[in-house]
Amino acid sequence: MTPAHPAVHHGARYAAARGNTARTRDPALHRQILFLIVAGAFAVHASGLGNGFIYFDDPEGVVDNVSIRDFSTTNIGHWFTTPLQFMYTPLVYVSYAIDYLFGQGAIGIYHFSNLMLHLANVVLVFLLFRRLTERAFVACFVAGAFAIHPVNVDTVAWISARSNLLATLFSLAAILVYLRYVRSLRRQPLAWSVVLFGLAALSKSTAVALPLVLFLVDHVQGRRPSRRLFLEKIPFAVIAAVTVLVALNVRQDVIPPQGYTVADRILLTCSAVVNHLVQAVYPFHLSLAYAYPHKPFPWYLYAFPLVLAAGGAALWLVRPARRIVVFGLGFFAVTIAPTQAVLLIDGYHANRYAYLPYLGLFFICGYLADAALRHRDRRLRAGAIGAMAVFAVLFTTLTVIRNTAWRNTETIMSDAIAKEPGVALAYSSRGIARFRGGDYTGATTDLQRTEELDPDFVLAHHYLGLIKYYNGDYTGALGELDYEVSRLPTFAVAYSERGKTKIALKDYSGAYADLSTAIAYDPQLTEAYYSRGVAAIGLGDPRGAISDLNTAIGLIPQYADAYHQRGVAESRLGDIGAACADWNTAMSLGSPDANTSLAENHCGG
Repeated sequence: MTPAHPAVHHGARYAAARGNTARTRDPALHRQILFLIVAGAFAVHASGLGNGFIYFDDPEGVVDNVSIRDFSTTNIGHWFTTPLQFMYTPLVYVSYAIDYLFGQGAIGIYHFSNLMLHLANVVLVFLLFRRLTERAFVACFVAGAFAIHPVNVDTVAWISARSNLLATLFSLAAILVYLRYVRSLRRQPLAWSVVLFGLAALSKSTAVALPLVLFLVDHVQGRRPSRRLFLEKIPFAVIAAVTVLVALNVRQDVIPPQGYTVADRILLTCSAVVNHLVQAVYPFHLSLAYAYPHKPFPWYLYAFPLVLAAGGAALWLVRPARRIVVFGLGFFAVTIAPTQAVLLIDGYHANRYAYLPYLGLFFICGYLADAALRHRDRRLRAGAIGAMAVFAVLFTTLTVIRNTAWRNTETIMSDAIAKEPGVALAYSSRGIARFRGGDYTGATTDLQRTEELDPDFVLAHHYLGLIKYYNGDYTGALGELDYEVSRLPTFAVAYSERGKTKIALKDYSGAYADLSTAIAYDPQLTEAYYSRGVAAIGLGDPRGAISDLNTAIGLIPQYADAYHQRGVAESRLGDIGAACADWNTAMSLGSPDANTSLAENHCGG
């Protein structure tokens, strides 16, 4: 018989440190408890299944994303070569395409998938911490807190947070399989862990923190630093390095530094960490986005580094829990760190950033709760039970309430504006929702407020340009879109809208150039092919127009206006039969551009 490897004995150190108290080993009981946790998570999040789309990232990622409507070779290639919202997340494309395959665009399927991914993550959290600690109670505590914490609503309720859910799923699975490797030191689990990490990186770039998490796993398992310990992390480090390079290459929507120095950035990071720590136990006043502090900073921001240092030192002094504290705080720190690498428009401590990092804090709390429940003092045990019951009821209630705020764009953005009135993003997104609902006046008010708060907020310029276009102010629209292109020179939709505006101004050559640029940056942008076809007609190139309009119809077979314009191009070539067929199709599909008299004149009524 092969003797057990020393790593197996090291892995039991945590359990040994817990004393000789008997541990729950009944697998059936574990499954029942896990089932109750998952059922509870489903119950508190189920009200979000009827929520709508949010007009911040959801339009580009899902609503208007034609590529997710078909699993074609072209689309699959597009997913793996084109960033989604300035992030390289090809597996998010894949997940959306699966949703579309089963739901044909129905919004409920996207919310259902988000919830199912969260429940899968709850299961993985339970399995991971049970294997990591060999304590069923700690695993139940961490999984339960993760399942119902109000801060996690933003990740589950927002369809565009799918990347967070997927990256967490694969990261947890990678750690779980890595633990199997630590216990056996066989190569196969290590190889699978590397593969799972690769899938996490293809879901979201913040997964790059995983190699550091694995060192923390080594620490809590009692593995001492060695040459092997570092060599086995090389494949993970390579994937992490490539992920960082790709992320830096495609990321472009970072807000200006606002005059922040390196020291300011450190203070902002400390502020974000403190806010996350507070919200872990006091999850009130939650908002979709949080305003950046303006300089000069308030005095308390300068105290945050000292607060964090003092808190860490105090926990370090608790010698029996030192290994747990190092793992828990280390896990939180290294997984929250990538979210602080750039300053994003929705704030520097958005709630979804804490989805995975909070597991480290829950672990420490679970350890302390476990110790309290095993203490001889009955009052301490009763107090621990009472505190857990209060927090369970509080978190459940707040999670249900938070889900109501995510009902639609109007509700979540109005909620954010009420709590954080200085955030430009909230006004912009509400303005976009109002624009899509046909309320151009309300949209203009919100978008102008966005520009007052942040004159460089590019998305506001984009939609103000669209409003001016629809109101017939083509020159004004062109000015807004010119600015957008200057700020986001690789944003395909900006070139497409500017090309459409130039068509309205009869600048067909300028339009054709813009639309060609849009297609070069996004070969799946159907609207750009349609508009370039119209521009080609204006330039006297009906054959080129037909080619582009064929592509547009191929991407969206029910594209009524494209049939109408193709009919125009065919009539220019003298192919009246084909033109009549296309005009009739356009009319049957309800094209607002379809000209009945044109069809009657050429096709004999």
